[in-house]
Amino acid sequence: MAKPAWACFLSAIVLTFICAGFYAFIERADVAKATLSEVAAIVGVDTNTTGNTATTVGTIDRCVSVSLTPPNNTFYIDLFVKDVTNLNFWDGTLSFDTTKIHVNSLAVDGFFLGSNGYPKLDCDEVQGVCQVGNTDMTHAGHTGSGVLGRLELTALSAGTSKLYFTLWEPPFGVSGVTLWNPSGTDIGDLDGDHFFDGLVFNAIVVVGPGATCPTDADLDGFTNVEESVDGSDLLNAASTPEMCDGVDNDLDGLTDGRRQAKTYSAEWYDRDPVNGIPDCTDADSDSDGEHPHNPTDTDDDNDGYTDAREAYLGTDSLADCRVNSYHSAWPLDINNDGRIMVVGDVTAFSGLIGSQYGDVDGQFRKRLDLSGDTRIMVVGDVTQYSGRIGQQCS
Repeated sequence: MAKPAWACFLSAIVLTFICAGFYAFIERADVAKATLSEVAAIVGVDTNTTGNTATTVGTIDRCVSVSLTPPNNTFYIDLFVKDVTNLNFWDGTLSFDTTKIHVNSLAVDGFFLGSNGYPKLDCDEVQGVCQVGNTDMTHAGHTGSGVLGRLELTALSAGTSKLYFTLWEPPFGVSGVTLWNPSGTDIGDLDGDHFFDGLVFNAIVVVGPGATCPTDADLDGFTNVEESVDGSDLLNAASTPEMCDGVDNDLDGLTDGRRQAKTYSAEWYDRDPVNGIPDCTDADSDSDGEHPHNPTDTDDDNDGYTDAREAYLGTDSLADCRVNSYHSAWPLDINNDGRIMVVGDVTAFSGLIGSQYGDVDGQFRKRLDLSGDTRIMVVGDVTQYSGRIGQQCS
């Protein structure tokens, strides 16, 4: 939607006001830290193969627009891994819309597991899934980042298709990504279900004349990136990032409980004490030091935002500081770097002032609606940064 001129003008005034306090650094006490060892590795789909090699992963894109006109209707995607240690085997399921795209082949020689691999690609065009994987027959073990496999696809008809590297549907049943070391031990499996529990990035393909990639494909207020990181469905407005709120937000069949591929979500965090029970269901977990966790404490992490508001924003209500760049914990810390800055935080509002929930252009972002009134405004949202530029957590 077009933003009114007054919104742009007011934005400039407030941004100038906030920038004036840029050097007013204020220390912020660190109340809580995650004590669970995080899964360092990341796997997923990258729709832009540029910069990707057997040993490097460039900028990860989660959407690609494709023409229907040959030969431009043929394109490539990469299945990648980042920061893995001693990988010898990988296996996963890629799901897609068979009416929109077709998976042609898998190129593997010279990729992450090297030329001694035993690759597989087994697609079910009826169900729209491919089992894909590779094993290094020399059992060497590979450490680092790179392309697991490059897939060639062809666009068939106009529309949007998911490209999900995790699958919760038939014919293979509940499954996910599996990583093994040369000894056959699972990599990144925290809950003993044999599936990788780290981040799994999904993607979408937009096909047709004039096709462009949307920021928020299902208009639910969460961007494709935010949903991809948390494992919710990019194309289903009813499926949103999981919150610690007693609701099955992402429609995975579990309510605030343990599951795979959700290491950084509210469903999995196990802190204070680390006892194998996710914080959301642990009666003795409250990171502000008030034990046990109780419903009368409306701001469990003491970051100034109630648990209910953090559930709306999609931030972790049991942590006031991020663990890594994919963990949204402090509502004002938009880019998850542990600091409140103009560049990266306040600048995230640029061009979005005046947007509101339901806008057909998909520009509304719940994460920026700090006041929780379903609109992104200068007064009520951007003004919350006044006097806080330079604050940080650790």
